[in-house]
Amino acid sequence: MTLSSRPAVRLLALSSLVVSAALAYTDAADGFSVTAPKGWKQSSYPGTSVVFLAPKTVSAFNPNINVLVQAVPTGVTLKDYDAATLDQIKKLITDGKLISQQAVTLDGSEATQLNYTGRQGQYKLYFTQTYAIVGKKAYVLTGTTVQGQDAALRAVMDGFVRTFKARR
Repeated sequence: MTLSSRPAVRLLALSSLVVSAALAYTDAADGFSVTAPKGWKQSSYPGTSVVFLAPKTVSAFNPNINVLVQAVPTGVTLKDYDAATLDQIKKLITDGKLISQQAVTLDGSEATQLNYTGRQGQYKLYFTQTYAIVGKKAYVLTGTTVQGQDAALRAVMDGFVRTFKARR
């Protein structure tokens, strides 16, 4: 199986904010819509469809959430994508450590949720990621924050994931 060389893992993070829908975003080209938490600012990062940054925090690291859309070859299953993603975590995230993996749904599709930690540069980070394969695309929603802020990130990501809609 060969997936695109773009990593399915992207830096994203958040602070201890209460989730409330505020910024609706639609990407016609990649076929999805999602709503960012109130107060978060839309940004961009190479390889992602959209990134949202948390309001400024006291930390030098700005928590963020994003959506990555990746073309997948015909026949690639969620189980195949799981294996490729776990391999990428080991290869691309320094000291990457899987905390949990569970089956969930993303807009009604069978999905996987991963929680893991690792380092990037000087930062010890916590990641939460939910992804599904819909048609010939993998939709990957990722949140990243500094370790110790994971409860706040999970709360934000839960709301973000609930608002996600893929064009079928």
